[in-house]
Amino acid sequence: MGYRRKNWIDDTSFEFPRTGFWIIHVAGSLLLFLMGMRFAARRAPLPVILFRLLKTLR
Repeated sequence: MGYRRKNWIDDTSFEFPRTGFWIIHVAGSLLLFLMGMRFAARRAPLPVILFRLLKTLR
């Protein structure tokens, strides 16, 4: 006889992948985005403005 609390993650799409999975995917997406902005900053003036904006937000 025990009491099992319902976890908010149960029965959702977040149930299988745990914290490490999401950290790797978020960090990888951020890295790819920043590398793309660095590449785009060499080519066009608008991405330069966006890249500088993102640097100030960090």
